[in-house]
Amino acid sequence: MVEIIMPKMGDAMTEGKVVRWYKKGGEPVKKGEPVLEIETDKVNLDLEAEQDGTLGDLAVQEGQMVPVGGVLANILGAGEKAAPAAAGKSRAKEEAPQQRRVTDKKDSVKHTTGEYGEAIEMRAPRIDRTARPQSGALEMPQGDGGRRRSSPLARRMARDLGVSLDKVQGSGPGGRIVAKDVQGAKQGGAPAPSLRPAEALESREIPLSAMRRTIAKRLAESTGPIPHFYLTADYDVGNLLSLRQQLNEIAGIKTSLNDFMIRAVALALRHHPNVNASWGDEAISQHGEIHIGVAVSTPEGLITPVVRNADQKSVEHISADVRALAEKVKNRKLMPNEYQGSTFTISNLGAWGIEEFTAIINPPNAAILAIGAAEARPVAVDRQVVVRDRMKVTMSCDHRLIDGAAGAEFLKTLRQYIEQPVRLVL
Repeated sequence: MVEIIMPKMGDAMTEGKVVRWYKKGGEPVKKGEPVLEIETDKVNLDLEAEQDGTLGDLAVQEGQMVPVGGVLANILGAGEKAAPAAAGKSRAKEEAPQQRRVTDKKDSVKHTTGEYGEAIEMRAPRIDRTARPQSGALEMPQGDGGRRRSSPLARRMARDLGVSLDKVQGSGPGGRIVAKDVQGAKQGGAPAPSLRPAEALESREIPLSAMRRTIAKRLAESTGPIPHFYLTADYDVGNLLSLRQQLNEIAGIKTSLNDFMIRAVALALRHHPNVNASWGDEAISQHGEIHIGVAVSTPEGLITPVVRNADQKSVEHISADVRALAEKVKNRKLMPNEYQGSTFTISNLGAWGIEEFTAIINPPNAAILAIGAAEARPVAVDRQVVVRDRMKVTMSCDHRLIDGAAGAEFLKTLRQYIEQPVRLVL
């Protein structure tokens, strides 16, 4: 008999949610076959059967929260019988060694810093399931009732856009329907209105998701203990916008202004190790590597995937990394090693037309940079009023590590990279 338990996906995780069962109690399962889908604070994933056998009674129903290590069900071997399972009963060990997820041991990656600077070890997801069909005509697991496998974001998007998942061809692993499939199906049909009619308001309570619980916990840990102060600078980005346009046209690549900002921040941090640092009870840790967290909005809240060693990557490389991470965020496939361990964070609301804002520091970072919209504004140059492309940034600093002058010096260095952007491609 093998127990299926709630795995621990990172040191900050304490519980997970059972989203759906692909199998019913008493049904046969094969080794490597997905049995259920779970939701953690950052990712959705399938748990696979470790052995051939029969699925025993389900200890947890869909929608229930289960602590890490809690038993979800048993897989019985030939001739085995099990006593009724206790719902979510926790094992002494946090994760059984035989528990198999959608992972591959040879893809195991170990990182020394986690969400709070602690050591973590996680495995990257195994993307290719050669035993499962990849076409839109997905072969559903037994007992699934004909439901199409889809990501939570895809299901929400389908409801909002009025798209039937039965008519959508999945492009994800194993034919799973992801957000871009729903969007493509909608674009292929009738054009969506520019502004969706507002629904009638109603009083209701929305259960907290694992991600929203974690966000609330992290924000309380930031705004309470960390003494914030804020510095705002106004940069001329005319040369930067021109360089971006030329690179995109000449090199045939597609980059965003944010990609250039990530590289500029990373290079500026090389000159200011006191900003690329973390506060500790006994000492201040200055990091030997530069990992930039990029705030990304999801329907359930913000998550910050990390561009690692950003100072050693070209703008094109950074752009590719950001696109790949954003796709994983949309499909809730981001692994802990991809959103933990940042040394500095940026948040950009320019695409929403926000000119200027302040952001809350992402512990254990010492600072976060809030980036506003790049827009043409009248400014005084040599005592003459001219129209230039400008952009405001606001740096939130942890006053325990960074003094006002030190923060101002960092923004001065950042100005050189942004207003003389050829430094970014040399």
